[in-house]
Amino acid sequence: MALSEHEQRLLDEMERGFYRSEADVLQTASTTSRRVNYRSLVLGIIVAIVGIGVLIGGVAAQLLWLGLIGFAIMLGGVMLMLARGSESEAIPEQEPSSSTPQGSRESFSERMERRWDERMEGER
Repeated sequence: MALSEHEQRLLDEMERGFYRSEADVLQTASTTSRRVNYRSLVLGIIVAIVGIGVLIGGVAAQLLWLGLIGFAIMLGGVMLMLARGSESEAIPEQEPSSSTPQGSRESFSERMERRWDERMEGER
């Protein structure tokens, strides 16, 4: 089933908008990434290994409380490993584009809904 010229133009416009917003999302994601904090990574691995040791010791000695403590230590080590770097290590963000208000950034679905509403108002 062929599309009319108007429908084809709308489809092309939607595709261009999608690719443009996809590039914005990728650019935003890359600028807000943080560097790896190697100190917390190494410390977390050591704490997790100690926790596993205590957990195994608790299981071997059949002491539930020692196993639970070992699990808590292991969990704390994993959380320490996965902790993000501090704010001082963050890569500085770029200024928001002039097309969006500086106070609030719309989500992708909100932008698409707003654009759809604008198109529907323009056709009336």
